[in-house]
Amino acid sequence: MTKGKVTTVDGQQAVPVVLAEKGESVTWYVATTGKPYFIKQDSTRDDMQDLTDSDFGGAVSAKVPSRAVVEAPAA
Repeated sequence: MTKGKVTTVDGQQAVPVVLAEKGESVTWYVATTGKPYFIKQDSTRDDMQDLTDSDFGGAVSAKVPSRAVVEAPAA
């Protein structure tokens, strides 16, 4: 992993942390002010999507499942 230079992501300063291997890479952007939250993920991998996170510490509208929870079978 390598740490890049401070940049701006959606108006917020962040430090990019890059993991590169076998021609693929994932970059996580970590906030430099406040709590060090991951605020963005950029990936060239097929099995990882690009993500942008926001509204940390805010309420979520999660609900308890109304039916029984069944685990997926092991692969």
